[in-house]
Amino acid sequence: MTKLIIYLNEHESIALKTLAEQEYRVPKAQASLIIRKELERLGMIEIEQESPSPLNQPPHPDTDGNMNGS
Repeated sequence: MTKLIIYLNEHESIALKTLAEQEYRVPKAQASLIIRKELERLGMIEIEQESPSPLNQPPHPDTDGNMNGS
């Protein structure tokens, strides 16, 4: 991973920190996400496929194929 130093003025830095807090990220991760999303939007990089969340998966059937556990 490449390290990049970005200079922000005070109100940009405060806005980044505020957004990061709202989205439960550290400011470095928030800045990385913003940059990646903009590069995807511009077609400069391929859109990254999100890994499926376990919360969005359908329930697994039991070994006998029933969904309700009986």
